[in-house]
Amino acid sequence: MGFFLVLSLHGCGSKPAFLPIPKTELPTISFNGFYIPKFPTAQGQLNFAKSWFEDGNEKKATLLIVSELFPRARLQCGNAALALAYTNLGEDYRFASRDNFLKAIAEYQKILDQYRDQPVILAKAHWYLGWIHCQLLGEKQKGLVHFRIIAFQYPGVTMELSSPVPWVSLVYPQDPAKERLDTRISKKHWAGIALLEIIRNAPPDEAIMAFDALWQGYKNSVETGFALKLMLENPLLAEYSRSHVPVFLAQSIANPYLAKEIQTLAGKN
Repeated sequence: MGFFLVLSLHGCGSKPAFLPIPKTELPTISFNGFYIPKFPTAQGQLNFAKSWFEDGNEKKATLLIVSELFPRARLQCGNAALALAYTNLGEDYRFASRDNFLKAIAEYQKILDQYRDQPVILAKAHWYLGWIHCQLLGEKQKGLVHFRIIAFQYPGVTMELSSPVPWVSLVYPQDPAKERLDTRISKKHWAGIALLEIIRNAPPDEAIMAFDALWQGYKNSVETGFALKLMLENPLLAEYSRSHVPVFLAQSIANPYLAKEIQTLAGKN
């Protein structure tokens, strides 16, 4: 219809008034058998591509077209490539096969070559590679290589927050040509997450070194709280981590549930 109707009631017994709200009519492009709306910005196109689609092939098409329409928007193209690589794992990675894992790995490796100018994309690609090797394939040594790269080569790269969904601009745009980016500052760093994964997957000596690096660089982070919990649960690491508990809890960073778990574990002999 090109507009939505909003029902507004003006007191009891009054007739409903209908207010039309303008809707952006975006042009569409035929691509890989699907009609895809063309957004005025790369970020808007990416936001749309990252939405949910019932048809997996349509999802892939919307991700592929980001680089076709906005080849110079390296960050958005890189994020689209990352999401496209993830589609190899299917709707639920728990049911993916080894062949699916290897296909995803191959695509993430290509991203490392294609986006050397984008630290955020590289950090993400390494994280996915580490996660697939460690958690899905049980190849911890291969996965740890990627977590180490993130921790020590990308210490300042923050985890970006999700942008608003594109439906906002589809329904009622403030400025359809403006990039819709989340302007909040992320407090999470990929290096902190990587150090947590090293603690989770590495032998005790390396886990302790990773915790020291996490404590030195990201002491006031939630990742440090989860690291303390992991170490307190491990008989080989509990004693080393116990002395750090009072300092961390005094910062009041952890949510009450995590803080209580840490306190309980630290009180055990």
